[in-house]
This record gives sequence, C-alpha cells and structure tokens, in this order.
Amino acid sequence: MTADPLELEGTWEEIIDQGEKLAGKRVRVIVLSDQPHTESPDKPTSFPPRSTAQSLLKYAGTWEGDDLEECLRLVYENRSEVAFE
Repeated sequence: MTADPLELEGTWEEIIDQGEKLAGKRVRVIVLSDQPHTESPDKPTSFPPRSTAQSLLKYAGTWEGDDLEECLRLVYENRSEVAFE
C-alpha cells in the first residue's frame, strides 16, 4: 500500500519553510505562472456535451448484417481491465 503524495503549494519561501518535513524525501518542483492562484475545481470546467441515444436513433432498425454474434464475440475477446489513476 502506498501513501498518497503530499502536495504543497505556495511561494518558494513557504515551501522552504517545510524543509524538515521534506528532508530525505523525493520531491518534484513545478514552477507555476505568476498569475494569482485561484481555487481549481476537482473536475475540468469544460466538458464535452453529454451524449444521448438521439444520434443513434437514425440507425435503429437498419441492421442488415449477419455477423452480430461474431462482433459480440470479438468485443468480449478484446476487452481488458482498465486502470484509473
């Protein structure tokens, strides 16, 4: 089990004040722009429009193939587990 990384944000001077806490640890430093910090939401602010089945309705009842079982078999054979980080 790994611990969640410690995330610090502030000026260089504020980070340096955390020296004892960071001593001997691996760190990554990312220098941010000079623009003032604003609270960032947990999720992106712009999302693609939600998809609905409306766009698929034009295809309803138009299946003419005879390979549905084979296509379904291929889907099951090729699917894999997904990892979210």
